Order: sequence, then structure tokens, then C-alpha cells
Amino acid sequence: MSEFMKKVFGLKPKENAREIIEDILDEAGLDNEKEISDHEKLLLNNVLYLRDRKCYQVMTARANVLSFPKTGKIGELAELMVSKGHSRIPIYGKDMDDIVGIVHIIDLAKSLIDGDKESPVSTIIKNGVKFISPSMRVPDLLSEMQREKVHMAVVVDEYGGMDGIVTIEDLLEEIVGDIEDEYDISEPLVAIKKDNNSIVADASALIEEINDIAGIRICDDSLCEDLEIETLGGLVSHYAQKLPNVGEVIKGDNGIEFRVLDVDSRKIKKVMIVLPHDERNNK
Repeated sequence: MSEFMKKVFGLKPKENAREIIEDILDEAGLDNEKEISDHEKLLLNNVLYLRDRKCYQVMTARANVLSFPKTGKIGELAELMVSKGHSRIPIYGKDMDDIVGIVHIIDLAKSLIDGDKESPVSTIIKNGVKFISPSMRVPDLLSEMQREKVHMAVVVDEYGGMDGIVTIEDLLEEIVGDIEDEYDISEPLVAIKKDNNSIVADASALIEEINDIAGIRICDDSLCEDLEIETLGGLVSHYAQKLPNVGEVIKGDNGIEFRVLDVDSRKIKKVMIVLPHDERNNK
């Protein structure tokens, strides 16, 4: 770890972390002898950016939350959690606006070891639920979750209904990027060429894969190599110089356009690539 990172993480409680980080970035830009790696710069900038992030911006929206009724059987919940690769899952009463607890996979394991698959999930709910406001600041929530040893919080609206959930992994990913393990279930990368010579692709698809499908290079080799860009999302982000909105059209090189089809709070998820007219007419 460089001296700069030691300085940040070794700061005293009364010191201003934001000022220290800004000083480090300024010093690194002015003094070549005090260089920090690109990865360290990214982490430091993410920490600064985190200050203004709110929970609603990082949560998993209600429509995408996997939950389970408290009247369901332990064995059924175990099968669901294993098939979906989840270690924790919120449990609801009459509906999803009535979250009554969080079950961890270890809670299930203890029951399964005892041969109990038929009992209702309500018999193993022990964890209290942390409810939070959508407008709560991410650093404040991270601090509270660490202090209270809580790994999942439920975001509720002004009427007490569930807006979504936030895990401690979601918060850490705001700083270090996506965290995946061997149990994460990934969808296959998809890139489909349409009849009009447009291509719809996941932003995580490799540029080389897109080149093969398009029949032309969507990124100049020297540009991608110099910037170490490998994915479609990385390329579009470079051209946009920001996180674009859904529906936004980003101009690329050689007449290629990128229409953003889906984004979340941190990254581009799906893109339509529109080839230039001369390329379409030559197909």
C-alpha cells in the first residue's frame, strides 16, 4: 500500500477525511514523486463521491427484490436461496410491505441438519429488521450497519411501504466496484444483431465480441489499448464522460452511435449500437 493510502486510512478521528483525500489527489497531480496508482485514485474519488449518495440511489428496487412468505416451508426457502445464490432473504407477512425479518442461510442450515423441512419459516426468524429512509446518506448507513452488525436494510417510503433493500455489499461496491464470488449467478452476455444493422448488447460484453458481430471495429485499437477499455459499457462511458441517461444517444467514432437502453445508479447496463449508413448500405 502506498504512503498516500496509509495516510488516508491511518488518519486520526478528529481529522477531516475529505480534506486529506483532496490533498492527496492534488499532491499526486502536482508532484510526480508522489504518484498513486490509477486504482487508488479511483478508490479515493469514489470515497469523495460517496458523500452525496443517498440510499435510494444504491438500493435494489422492490420489483427486483427476492423475498419469501413467513408461512412458507423451510425446505422450500432453502431450495430458493440455493437456486438464486442468496445468503440472506427478507421474509414478509401479509405482503412485501410487511417485512417481518431477515433469514440467513445459516438459520436454514441448522434446521435442515435437524431434519426439519416442513416447519414454517416464521419459526426460525430471529433477526430484527433495520428500516431506513430513501434519503439517508450512504456513508451514514454504512457506519450504522458496521456498528450494529447488520448486513441488510429495508428502504421504506413515507407511508411505510417497501421501496427496496440495501446490503452492506451494495455500499462497499460503491467504493471498490462489483464484488462477485463463486456463488454469484451471472446471466450470459447477450449481443444481438437486428435487421437494420443495429446491435443490442449488454454493456459488459467485450468490445472484441461486438467487433465480430458488427463486422467493423467500434473502437480504434490505439484508443482502447491506451485507455485499457475492454467492454462496451466502458467505451460508451468514455465517449459520454459521465453516466448517461436512458434514451441518450452518444456519438462514437466513424459515424457509430450508441443509444443507452438501460442504466442503474452506477453503470450502463444495455446499449443499442447503430452502425453508420454506409455500413448498413453495404450489407
